[in-house]
Amino acid sequence: MAAPEIARFRRRAHVALFDATTLAAKGVKDQLVARAFPIASVRMFTSSTDPDFNLTEFAGEPVLLSPPDLDTLGNLDVAFLCGTRQEGERYLDWAGRAGFVAIDLTGASIGAGDVPLVNASVNPEAIPAGPGVVGSPHAVAQMLSTLLAPVRRHCAFKEAVVVVLQPASERGEPGIDELYQQSLSLMNFTEMPKETFGRQLAFNLIPGHLAEEARTVSATRTDIEREVRRITGGGYALAVQTIQAPVFHGHAAMAHVVLAGGKGREDLLTALKGMADISVGQRGDGATPIERAGKSGLLVTGVQPGLNESSFWIWAVADDLAGGTSVNAVRIAEKLLEPGPRKGGA
Repeated sequence: MAAPEIARFRRRAHVALFDATTLAAKGVKDQLVARAFPIASVRMFTSSTDPDFNLTEFAGEPVLLSPPDLDTLGNLDVAFLCGTRQEGERYLDWAGRAGFVAIDLTGASIGAGDVPLVNASVNPEAIPAGPGVVGSPHAVAQMLSTLLAPVRRHCAFKEAVVVVLQPASERGEPGIDELYQQSLSLMNFTEMPKETFGRQLAFNLIPGHLAEEARTVSATRTDIEREVRRITGGGYALAVQTIQAPVFHGHAAMAHVVLAGGKGREDLLTALKGMADISVGQRGDGATPIERAGKSGLLVTGVQPGLNESSFWIWAVADDLAGGTSVNAVRIAEKLLEPGPRKGGA
């Protein structure tokens, strides 16, 4: 992906990352560097009191972490909230009080009707002009809104039913570590940890309803459906089911879409190819999570007939660490610095 030119932006920004040692924060830091984001200064905060969480890195340099303090924030333009939902809730009102934009990757702003939810490649016009909170979608909602927005726009489809395979990375470092430790425990015939997933995930599948009952999910399927509709504009039926899969990172989805009458496979492919963040795969392209590791964007392949001439199955896969919510959050920040009017602006 080509990095944006500094000349695109009105000025450099004073940036902060809250809970800067998380997997989400690592993704944001990597993208800020990869995309040459125009930074005037950067600060890193942590909510943890553990002394092992007082150091991180940025652009290859060590950075000392400190507890966030509203009274000493000073000059700040953009903050990325990268911790848990509970940690994010602590800081949601700081943006309005201190006059900066907080980009929420924690899910703390889910359900807040006054907080815009933005997929930068689908509804960038929703980014407000002034200080406040901007929500970045849940990783699954980010993927599905990217997939379904061009289909809605060009094919006026009627409904979509989607089954999503979620990686361990959706639970952050604790999820990745627990899957790894469970795999070792099985091979060594020792007791396995289950604190994060509530049950065995290694060499197993956990359906979404069991994860929701155990309250080990970051967002319910109802949350995800609501987010996708908000971002894309709705006007169609949507049903989402999730399955926790024993893969470390990389989302995969099997979607069944029903297009408006008279629309066919070529219309669907044309719509998908017109989306910059979507690549339509060719025969022989790697189309599994492990084959997409480290690659940005959403790969769509396996477009097959469904129940009738206007319905189709679509296989989609994306590396959530290389091109998911972290990229989206940085794109939102870029939009804030680009010249020109935005929602609520002149």
